[in-house]
Amino acid sequence: MFRSKRFLFLWSKPCMLCGQRSSAAWTSRQVRSTFIDFFSSQGHKFVPSSSVIPKKGEGTYFTNAGMNQFKPIFLGECRPSSQLAQLTCATNSQKCIRVGGKHNDLEDVGHDLTHHTFFEMLGNWSFGAYFKRRACTLAYDLLTNHYRIPPERLYFTYFAGDSNLGVPPDDECKDVWLSLGIPEQRVLAFGERDNFWCMGETGPCGPCSEIHFDHIGERLAPEEVNTGSPALVEIWNLVFMQYNRLEDMSLQLLPASHVDTGMGLERLTALLNGSADNYSTDLFSLLFDTISQMSKASCYQGSLGELDTSYRILADHARMITVAISDGLLPSNDNLGHKLRSLLHRCIHLSRNSFHVEPHLLLPALVNSTVTSLSCAYPELESSKSKVCDVVSSAIEYHDKQREMAVKSFNKMLARCNGNSLSGETIHSLEKGHYGNAMSLEVITELAASNGLQLNLLQYEELKSEKTASNSQPSLPRDCASPLVREMAALDVATTEDSLKYDYQPLNESLYDFRALESSESQVCGLSSDGTIVEVLRKGLQGEIILDRTCFYAEGGGQEADSGQLISESGTFIVTNTKNKDGYIVHYGHVTDGCISRGQDVKATVFTVRREGCMRNHTATHLLNTALESVVPSTQQEGSSISPYKLTFDFLALAPVKSNHIQRIEESVRNAIKLEHDVSRSVLPIEEALEIPNLKKLQNEVYPDTVAVISVGQRQSGNISAELCGGTHVANTSHLMDFCVTQLSTKSQNIKRITGVTGREALQALQCGKLLTMLSDVLQSMDLKNPCLGDTWSEVTQVASKSRAITQERKEWLWHSLQFVPECDVMQQARLEAMSVEADKSLAWVDSVMALEGQLLDSQSDDAVVTFLLSFVTTLRKGKDLELVQKSAREDAHTCLHSLEHKVTEVVNERMLKAVHKKIDDIAAQNSDEASLGIFLPKEFAPRQLVKVIRSDWAGWNHCSQLSLVHFGKKAVTLAHVRGKSSDNEESYKELMKKLQQLAPTKGKKVQVAGEEIDVFIYTMNNRTKQGSPVDESLWRHFFPSKWFNVR
Repeated sequence: MFRSKRFLFLWSKPCMLCGQRSSAAWTSRQVRSTFIDFFSSQGHKFVPSSSVIPKKGEGTYFTNAGMNQFKPIFLGECRPSSQLAQLTCATNSQKCIRVGGKHNDLEDVGHDLTHHTFFEMLGNWSFGAYFKRRACTLAYDLLTNHYRIPPERLYFTYFAGDSNLGVPPDDECKDVWLSLGIPEQRVLAFGERDNFWCMGETGPCGPCSEIHFDHIGERLAPEEVNTGSPALVEIWNLVFMQYNRLEDMSLQLLPASHVDTGMGLERLTALLNGSADNYSTDLFSLLFDTISQMSKASCYQGSLGELDTSYRILADHARMITVAISDGLLPSNDNLGHKLRSLLHRCIHLSRNSFHVEPHLLLPALVNSTVTSLSCAYPELESSKSKVCDVVSSAIEYHDKQREMAVKSFNKMLARCNGNSLSGETIHSLEKGHYGNAMSLEVITELAASNGLQLNLLQYEELKSEKTASNSQPSLPRDCASPLVREMAALDVATTEDSLKYDYQPLNESLYDFRALESSESQVCGLSSDGTIVEVLRKGLQGEIILDRTCFYAEGGGQEADSGQLISESGTFIVTNTKNKDGYIVHYGHVTDGCISRGQDVKATVFTVRREGCMRNHTATHLLNTALESVVPSTQQEGSSISPYKLTFDFLALAPVKSNHIQRIEESVRNAIKLEHDVSRSVLPIEEALEIPNLKKLQNEVYPDTVAVISVGQRQSGNISAELCGGTHVANTSHLMDFCVTQLSTKSQNIKRITGVTGREALQALQCGKLLTMLSDVLQSMDLKNPCLGDTWSEVTQVASKSRAITQERKEWLWHSLQFVPECDVMQQARLEAMSVEADKSLAWVDSVMALEGQLLDSQSDDAVVTFLLSFVTTLRKGKDLELVQKSAREDAHTCLHSLEHKVTEVVNERMLKAVHKKIDDIAAQNSDEASLGIFLPKEFAPRQLVKVIRSDWAGWNHCSQLSLVHFGKKAVTLAHVRGKSSDNEESYKELMKKLQQLAPTKGKKVQVAGEEIDVFIYTMNNRTKQGSPVDESLWRHFFPSKWFNVR
């Protein structure tokens, strides 16, 4: 069981501290609830903890203070109607993580008794409701009357003033503490470093007052305050925000003063139990017990020894990992995900090396212990426990696989490098995967240590800096609309009214009527070109236009922006992109005719084909998300990209995503399309929207007070799908026409990407997929030695005909769409032209399928069989590689080719050898002086030059790589001709082959075969060397035995 020794500095009379609680220890739950209940009774509203993962735009570090979610109030950025704006006083316990950034405790964690990566911050806030006197009075009341901390154990600091800042001493704060009966010797003044708090380099700031606690007691030791003494520690910081720091570092008073306080739960719980060891509380005891019981290691003793340090690090990191993953973070190579992964790797190593327990057993158990400890305060931990365990288990499996590959790469490096140290270049090569698998510096360090090698890290850092400088990317182009947006805001121009983007009606299942803004309904508010604000945009100029009202959809929520045109009485502006900049909808494009002026009325119309495609794919994305959640457990959306012609959906997949999963997901979406569910859009307050059952929303996304909910199906009978979404959608699922998954790929560790299509693209992909599957089935059931298409070929022909018709119809639709794209919209033109080329490839493939029927005819000759089999295989391969083909059909073709490749090769070899022998017989019968024997070697690719030698069908057979020509004199041909006629001649033939194999690759060598001297010339022709160059010796070694033969 868990046992902890008290820290060196014990209270001499702990019963005085605990008051009525002297007979029982303070639990963390009691400490937390006492704080929140106290401030709630004083008119403070309880606000639940925010996520430890920053929301978009809030920076790249973890949430590390309780005030983070209240920043909009301090910065004056709250919308008047928002919930935050209604707050006057608040309290909570905030989940915090400090790994990286200004406050980075990682290297200290475990090596002392007070630092943590994850901790809880108790806090109370006043937003203009009260200031210093009430803040100090409430803090003193809570500590002394509710937690029963003896006042003689406390010291209070205040700001001493700073002439450089122009801020006088905070005598107001000092007087408050003195008025509460605090002796003057315990009220101490300190400078800016300790008692002036800033939110950032600029912004709200102000003096603060810290409350310090003396673990020893029965003494007066003001000289130890703020010295880092473990006996006298800070427990609470009260910040009084009354200034705003400007860019020039000067301070000006804020219009309203605020209070922001923070007190660490772990430290407070420890001291209330008479200890200076934060790890001695119930927050860690359950985790320590779990480690001890599973590892059979000695119980935690609270020492600074190696074992107890490992206890602290493992328990601390387990808490951080559990909370971070619960809030939606995943191990990755980037930013916060990389920090999470690093801590997971530490836990894996500690589990194995310090406690000798397999991490896949110990770490999930620690997750469960953490949830048991903290779920009373953070119920989301309980609901996400299963997901957290799955992520941890997956991370362990991934780590072990990577490490196994890293060891192989490291050993490969060791075989090439000598010495007892690794240079910076070698470290960099290992990191980049030049020896096989890429590995992190952490893994390199570990493997080097296990092999007794030193690392030249100084050289490595210098090299890394050089490479970073040489590979630095050019800065992103500036947004030319920024000056225009700033001017609109400065002139107090109202933001753009863009609700008309949702004003459209279906004409049929594939066409919509989009309302165009007539010239009387929309006016030009501002124009710019190349970052310069202008009054007129003339023909040929690129620029940006902001309207007072628009029907264009601005890029957002993963959906591409609208394109279209703005027409005034004097000119036409082609819109190629649309973005939302601080509420102003900016239309990017160029003038193709006349000019556009500020103040002019314009008619706005969107490019309907682009919008309709985005609408279909956006609704399909919602259906896909719902289907995925029901089919594959423990998934989480990570993002999506919606274009007019396809969609991609990224998601966390902790368990393997199998082919049958994708088929079920695809079928679920297709079924929703067939059932013709209505799709509706509702605008609701965020609080009301969040009450909708099974509502889907992105983690850590910043949502406004009023949100749009896209619902598929009727809410009364249970929505098929309900999501917070600002995108545009079809009115009915039947308008998607159909849906097809074309690809499943891996984006990064545990992150998968589904690519799907709707509309005409889906119809083509599904039909071509059906044809490809039938083709695979025909080859699977075919007698390869005597191939024929069989009775089912008529069905294949029918499907092929339908595939061709659908693909041709789509191509004509693409051509029709292209006619409506302005010539100056080069990007949209290029996209449609590329899709038209893709349609041509599909048509050519369908034609090649239909042409297979005529290749066998009635002949079963060797040439005909070989040609047919190779054509069939080539056609199957080309179908598998089409862009628009069903994923399941692609897999069917791959499986078929993989399983039959060897059998097809054998049949081709046999038939080709028969053809070779027959042609040699024919040549010998004609008493010809010379014949050419072509030998095809199996490699990884097929050279185009093969087309010059034999039938073009060979070119698609990707195992045929190199062609060598061996010219035999008459004697050799004669020997080959009589092969099999007698044993002597057979042996002579084998002797010839053996001697040819041993030949040096030199033109004109002589060789004795059966007593006759013949000339042998060796040439090669492939896609790398010119015809007629000598055969390379390495190639010659692979010359025999060969697979395919032919004679010219």
